[in-house]
Amino acid sequence: MQHFCEHLYDRFCQDSSMSAADTASIIERVQKIKNCTPAPPARPPSPLPVQDIFMSSQPALPPQAIFVEELAAALEPHLLSRAQLWELGYPVEIEPNSTKAVMYVNAPPPRPTVFTCWNLNAPEFVPGSQTDSGVSLSNSTLRSDSEQVTDEVERLCVRCNNVFHMTRNGKYLTQSFCSYHWGRVVDGHYACCNKGFGSKGCAFSFYHVWSGTKPGINGPLEGYVRPHSPRGGVYAIDTEMCYTTAGLELASVAVIDVNGHVVYQTHVRPSAPILCYNTRFSGIRPRVLDRATKTLQDVQYDLLEFVGTDTILVGHALENDLKVLKLLHTAVVDTCAMYPHARGLPMRRSLRDLSKGLLGRNIQQSSAGHSALEDAQAVMDLILLKVKEEQMLRECQSTSNKLYSFEPYYPLVCAA
Repeated sequence: MQHFCEHLYDRFCQDSSMSAADTASIIERVQKIKNCTPAPPARPPSPLPVQDIFMSSQPALPPQAIFVEELAAALEPHLLSRAQLWELGYPVEIEPNSTKAVMYVNAPPPRPTVFTCWNLNAPEFVPGSQTDSGVSLSNSTLRSDSEQVTDEVERLCVRCNNVFHMTRNGKYLTQSFCSYHWGRVVDGHYACCNKGFGSKGCAFSFYHVWSGTKPGINGPLEGYVRPHSPRGGVYAIDTEMCYTTAGLELASVAVIDVNGHVVYQTHVRPSAPILCYNTRFSGIRPRVLDRATKTLQDVQYDLLEFVGTDTILVGHALENDLKVLKLLHTAVVDTCAMYPHARGLPMRRSLRDLSKGLLGRNIQQSSAGHSALEDAQAVMDLILLKVKEEQMLRECQSTSNKLYSFEPYYPLVCAA
């Protein structure tokens, strides 16, 4: 119809012999036709793709939420089983919905044998002499039998592997210097001083320290918390610790999401007196904890605001982090199990070696100590790298399955 109106208008412009009445009549007809022409029907909306339909459903989820759900599904095969949690020393619940935990700690490696020579010129030991006065040669204090029975506990120093005694309140009953090596053994030599395995320690301390646990079964341990509702999400978590009279306690914690964004980070004031800040590894200094206001209970409350029953926590040797956080959680992925040592447990690859070998990134290089945030980012990148490798492997396998398998052609068989 629109083309017909344009045709009349062109005819009017070309024909100059028309009278004024005819011209007015044609213009009036054109206007009427234009006004009476119905509007073209509206174009039907194109169907939304499947992803847009999912995105437009209620409740609407941002693209990041969908990615986290896919990542959580890809990490399901790597979730530690209850047997693995027990074997790796994770705190596990005694009974369902309990706040008491129990954990199994493997016995430490045997002490190195140090060969000594007998002193043939040493004086003969005589009972009742000065050397048998009840005071040990290590300047230990005299203890009564009642104290030994009711209050004395035996501890194992995690640095020099010597036994020492304390009261249950954290008071030392034996006082002696702690001589130890802080470096690992590499090719029969300590990395800290390059001395041979079994040699005298190169570092000294006024106090022996312990981890807060003993070899074997520990528990029941109180003060643990657990999530009670699902919240989703995947987070990498790392903590730094210091030695107190109660063992290893939380000093700092960092949590990041899948994008590497900081979700939670704070310093924590320990509840017991501090014996060693462990600055070489933790990066914690006295002035840092002097300004800290958070307690362990505050951190537990903050974490349960976004950590739910289905939230996946990833970390390296994550059992140590959950111990100091006093957090009961079973949806965990440990890079120690994801990237196992070639010799198997109890050998583990360090986070520094994994980051350097797989990510090409040097971490824990600062002389100021480790950074919980840096370690958490390295853990998350290792997790994403593993998921990407498995995804590419599945795609390659699916492609190879689609290839046709041609049967060999044997002329003699076909002729028969």
